[in-house]
Amino acid sequence: MKEQKNWAYGVSINGVGTIYYGKTYFAGEGIVNPLTAAPYTPDEIAKIVDFAAEEANGYVFDLPENAVLGMNGFWYDAEAAKAITSHADPLVQGENGIFTAADGTVVATAII
Repeated sequence: MKEQKNWAYGVSINGVGTIYYGKTYFAGEGIVNPLTAAPYTPDEIAKIVDFAAEEANGYVFDLPENAVLGMNGFWYDAEAAKAITSHADPLVQGENGIFTAADGTVVATAII
């Protein structure tokens, strides 16, 4: 099995598009499947990690080491990812990768 430096697993969400969750997302506890809001089982997480080592479809590889969340070609570190996923109101991702709230407040910026 080939070890990848950093990778992300893509989840296609209706109305949003594909969101990529970095390997550090799957290393935590109580990891939630964004499609069902139910926690992934340890077996599901193991399969996601194993398929990354095999370079399976649905993954992207060779990301910046601090990339945790990806959307529309932009990558976000852990702090920005938490700000995006925990924000109560709908956010808008601009062409520059900056997420803003409805009032224009910057919530998160991309690392690349």
